[in-house]
Amino acid sequence: MEEGSGRKRPGLLEAVSRFLSGRRKITEEEIQELMDAGEEEGLINEEENEMIRSIFALRDTTAREIMVPRTDMACVPIDATVQEVLQAIIDCGHSRLPVYDGTTDNIIGLIYAKDYLKYWGMDESAVDLKRILRPPYFIPETKNLEELLQEFKKKRVHLAIVVDEYGGTSGLVSIEDLLEQIVGDIQDEYDIEEEWLTEEAGGSVVVDGRLPIEELEGHFDVEIEREKFDTVGGLLFHLTGRIPAVGEEVESDNIRFTVLEADERRVSKVRVSRILPATAESEA
Repeated sequence: MEEGSGRKRPGLLEAVSRFLSGRRKITEEEIQELMDAGEEEGLINEEENEMIRSIFALRDTTAREIMVPRTDMACVPIDATVQEVLQAIIDCGHSRLPVYDGTTDNIIGLIYAKDYLKYWGMDESAVDLKRILRPPYFIPETKNLEELLQEFKKKRVHLAIVVDEYGGTSGLVSIEDLLEQIVGDIQDEYDIEEEWLTEEAGGSVVVDGRLPIEELEGHFDVEIEREKFDTVGGLLFHLTGRIPAVGEEVESDNIRFTVLEADERRVSKVRVSRILPATAESEA
């Protein structure tokens, strides 16, 4: 109530009520302004405000940006034994695994742990993996997360295989990956928390090859010119045209990358440091 006016000041809830009643269309920007006002008035907290903003960001985020890359997918071949499948489920801690025939470019279905556990201890000849496969759900890399969330709900699926423009497997997205875009990381008792960026003395950091470029940019306060890559490992592949060897140094945007761990498929660990002017380096 404003002093001396006798009129109630319109607030967040009244504005939202007008929006929900359909009196007029309201833009995303106006909703975000309402959320900011609500936070200032103490009607919602900062975490709730960020969550709402994350929901709006879903339409501008693609499956490719959040997927588990193909090289990190836990899969089993169609000719795997009962024991091999069960061991894979135990090792990765996931309840749904893609099944491939030949290579992971040919995903033919999904195996659910609950469907397979009934075969524990049975004779191998009595188990036909093909008979209990669930059909895979394929999506393009460009699928936006707002659409994907609706499709997960409509189709009642929890995992999608992401394919590139040639039909090859790029990775996978689970409903947990998608929800983490809204509420942040979801850790359960079986998750092993990994540190993807570790600071060292002198300002350098050791990062996982899967570290998103955005996080590296934020840490060093730089802007890296983007191509078709989202991770530090992808950046190094783009710069060299190959998987750089252990000990190799690559420089770009006044940043030096030193490969610490790598194999024939990917870069695993990289030391990243800012390139200082010659005088500063000699003084250091």
